[in-house]
Amino acid sequence: MNITSETTRNENELPGPKVTVLTRDTEFRGTVGFTGELQLNGRLEGEILSEDGTLVIGDTALVKADIRAKKVVVRGRVFGNILARERLELVGSARVFGDVQSGALAIEQGAVFVGKSESLQSDKVERPETDSFFKLLTPAGREGAPARPLKGPEAAKPLPATPMGGKPVEKGIPS
Repeated sequence: MNITSETTRNENELPGPKVTVLTRDTEFRGTVGFTGELQLNGRLEGEILSEDGTLVIGDTALVKADIRAKKVVVRGRVFGNILARERLELVGSARVFGDVQSGALAIEQGAVFVGKSESLQSDKVERPETDSFFKLLTPAGREGAPARPLKGPEAAKPLPATPMGGKPVEKGIPS
């Protein structure tokens, strides 16, 4: 097993989050727990858990695991469910097959996502009232009545075009 731990800080900086890198030639089975940032570029099968960390799944990574972290950025392939409490980002090269739950979800063009998505913010958002919206879509004078197709000679005649003002168009020029 090849696990490389690197820090992105130099000796003059104050202590901060550590970055751990699992290189592209790393293969791991089991449960991985971490703090700070974990960059995964190899293969992992099992479970990935972090209370406060950021998981970055590189474009060479293949992950078969359920994931729980604060933030998750996916560039590679994931087969499993993802819970990102704060943010989940699927970059253009991402391939995710599983259900996701996140505080915020960003999917770039080119990313593939097959599964269900659930917002962790849904209980904080007021659902719109749809009854009044659908009343606007019913034919005038027939509130609540379903629209019926025209029959007979009425069906064969097209209705005249009208501009926004509501007056008929004569000879292709609105009046």
